[in-house]
Amino acid sequence: MRIIFLPVDERFCTRDYLLLLTKATDLDVITPPKKLLGQKKIPADIAKLHEWLLENVKKDDILILSADMLLHGGLIPSRINLLSLDTVLKRLKILRILKNVGTKIYLTATVTRIPKYNSDEEEPDYWEYFGEEIYRLSLKLAESGMSFESLKTNVPEWIVDDFLWRRKRNFQVLSKIIECVKGGIIDFLNVTLDDNSEGSLSVFEAKLHESKVVELGISDKVSIHPGADESAMALLSKLLCDFFGERPRFSVVYANPETKNLIPPYEGEPLSSSVIKHIKSCGGEYVKEISDGDIILLINNMDNLEFSESAFQPKKPLNEGTYNRMLKYFRNSEKIIGIADVKYANGSDNHLVESIMNENSIDWTKTNYYGWNTAGNTVGTTCAHSVIQFLASKGRIKLIEDSIRKYQAILLLEHWGYQANVRQKLLEELKTKNLSCRTLIPVEKWAEEYCIKKLERYKESLENTFSMSLNIKVYFPWHRPFELGIEEVIK
Repeated sequence: MRIIFLPVDERFCTRDYLLLLTKATDLDVITPPKKLLGQKKIPADIAKLHEWLLENVKKDDILILSADMLLHGGLIPSRINLLSLDTVLKRLKILRILKNVGTKIYLTATVTRIPKYNSDEEEPDYWEYFGEEIYRLSLKLAESGMSFESLKTNVPEWIVDDFLWRRKRNFQVLSKIIECVKGGIIDFLNVTLDDNSEGSLSVFEAKLHESKVVELGISDKVSIHPGADESAMALLSKLLCDFFGERPRFSVVYANPETKNLIPPYEGEPLSSSVIKHIKSCGGEYVKEISDGDIILLINNMDNLEFSESAFQPKKPLNEGTYNRMLKYFRNSEKIIGIADVKYANGSDNHLVESIMNENSIDWTKTNYYGWNTAGNTVGTTCAHSVIQFLASKGRIKLIEDSIRKYQAILLLEHWGYQANVRQKLLEELKTKNLSCRTLIPVEKWAEEYCIKKLERYKESLENTFSMSLNIKVYFPWHRPFELGIEEVIK
């Protein structure tokens, strides 16, 4: 089996997570050079990407492809470019060509997000001034079923027109992609709702797509759920389950069962329902009884919505008992354990990570941890990693123990060390220097050195836990403080 991987963009989380995970296996993964993938708002050269695919794809290959990269040149370009619908649909024809080579195609596509704040960092320029108002407008449109009769807004008409044109284009492209599933061109499709919220236009559009999927009778080949950056990892585990004829059973344990139906930040549906969708998108099956599961998915979910961001989590846990209930599974279970830390958005729960690291003799070939960005990002990657470990336990693939442990240590350094802790210190330091918190371009070298120094104590703790030396360097994929890339330095 040979896997061709085209990520949604060049970031560490969207590209390197999958590559690092598969390097810890005997899977053969081929991906375009990073220089072909563009950078943030600079789109990839679509012609060169298509050329690369046509030159490298062979019969019997299994393809993991991002529609946003394939059609627009990246996630951010898909939101801000001015490509006509006709141009985008012409680019979609590459899928039929690749299918005719004799491949299987696993595709991910996104419902364009609608941020609720004023910022043009990842949106069209006018979002800097009218983002909040556009978001409120989108809620009204969703509530009224796109009725304009009583529409009142302070947003200039030309901006409303542009916003709606982009929504319509994305909707029509996704509709065509769904038809490609029905036509047998796409073997499985993940449609993810990127940074959405309850009652938003994104959720309204997703429901229309879901109705079409049901109407076409392809519900077993399409998953529509919150997320985006984790989607390629989910497709990896899904294609492996399909290839080997496996369907691992997931039993789910919530740290706080009474709040499992709360809607996480940046998402539009209850956590409990999106968890089941993520399990399906990764090739698994949800089962109610713990005894029936091959994989135990431990969800460290929120106590409430009071502390929604990891940077502002309390220093002491509100309920120590929730951690004790979760930790017992490390001691008593021989099954695969996936820990999805979604208690806070954008980083780890410090107390949970420190508790895990105090546990003795964790088998990291059968245990994994993620705690980053949105709940969908975390749950999706946790499920995918768990499936990989399950298939290894069944002898379907080979797992390289030292490599998988090093990958897990790097994840913890990023999710716990940087996202939950060092990032906030970096932001505070930028304020003292009267620098923008949106970009590091003027001081990027200083910021890298600052983070290496501040991450040292977390690195030392992880080296002790994993009994290994971590020689790393850091970088900022989009030259901003929000995300960090970590590379191992070979000495």
